[in-house]
Amino acid sequence: ILAVHIYGHPVDLDPILEVAAEYGIPVIEDAAESLGALYKGRHVGTFGCLGCFSFNGNKVITTGGGGMIVTDDPELAGRAKHLTTQARLPELEYRHDEIGFNYGLTNVQAALGVAQLEQLTMFLEKKRAIVSRYSEYLKDLPGISWVNEAPWARSSWWMYSILIDTERYGRDRNEVMSILNEREIHTRPVWTPIHTLPIYSTYPRVGGQTAEELFSQGLCVPCSASLSHSDQDVVLEHLRKCYRPSSR
Repeated sequence: ILAVHIYGHPVDLDPILEVAAEYGIPVIEDAAESLGALYKGRHVGTFGCLGCFSFNGNKVITTGGGGMIVTDDPELAGRAKHLTTQARLPELEYRHDEIGFNYGLTNVQAALGVAQLEQLTMFLEKKRAIVSRYSEYLKDLPGISWVNEAPWARSSWWMYSILIDTERYGRDRNEVMSILNEREIHTRPVWTPIHTLPIYSTYPRVGGQTAEELFSQGLCVPCSASLSHSDQDVVLEHLRKCYRPSSR
């Protein structure tokens, strides 16, 4: 079971872990977007047999690319290290016992990552302050809602995602995104539901309607820890300017 902690918010893991334990199914946590997020007071990525984090250029901390696998299983750790270091055998000769990959960070990348990791708490506090300010400003704007933290969660707020009710707001998601992007405010839709992609469209699935509805309304707006108050004001002012009250 692949549990995806999306946009910085933890998955409700207990029901998943319970089913996985009953049927002997491994759980892998995709925590690429959620470094520093907590589920019931414990860091995401530490519940499954493996946790995966991303250090891509748009993440909370970055090494320009790459990521990190965490596990408390020595066998899995050894297997991962072997594959990510070209599956090279511990011999003087350059011998490989299977197809491996060169997935290690360079020394410079690792140094950048460690230096930023030391500042992770500060980054998360800044993002939390931005989210609080956004939510306070937008609370009275008709047709705009946002993802709140569940009682058992502490999000890393990788992205600040809003939902746009077209009828109440007066514009749909794509229209708002186009207007903001024209004003050099970079926004993007929430992730496309996987079951709608051509490569998966013929596969069996259960549900999907909720994902499709959220996709049609969901928009991610700037939430970088480096955003100044004036930058935030520009985002908020344009969201208000896009609002088109009903003439009825």
